[in-house]
Amino acid sequence: MSDVSGTVKVTADAHLHINQLLSLINGPLNDTLSQITSHGLALTDQTIWSGPAASLFAGSVWPELQNQLGTVTSALSGLQSQVSGVLNSITAAGSSPLSGLPVVSSLPISNL
Repeated sequence: MSDVSGTVKVTADAHLHINQLLSLINGPLNDTLSQITSHGLALTDQTIWSGPAASLFAGSVWPELQNQLGTVTSALSGLQSQVSGVLNSITAAGSSPLSGLPVVSSLPISNL
């Protein structure tokens, strides 16, 4: 959020949600889409599944779904790039006046 003066407000919650969104896109969501693609492709193999329903799936259902999955994957990739860019911009803007201080994520806190 920004006001007319150009001030940008970014809360800890914003950082949390950005990082969680990126984690979902890079992890479980991407893995799930890959698994759907893998299983769908396997079901088009006539040595695994054959018959009228299999032919319908392989001939029309799966090609359309595979195309839609490609669209979703591309959109998620674009979202990932945008969200990563926003996070990088926020981090850069927030650290500029205090450039001599370490970034919080690089502080050694494992001994706490």
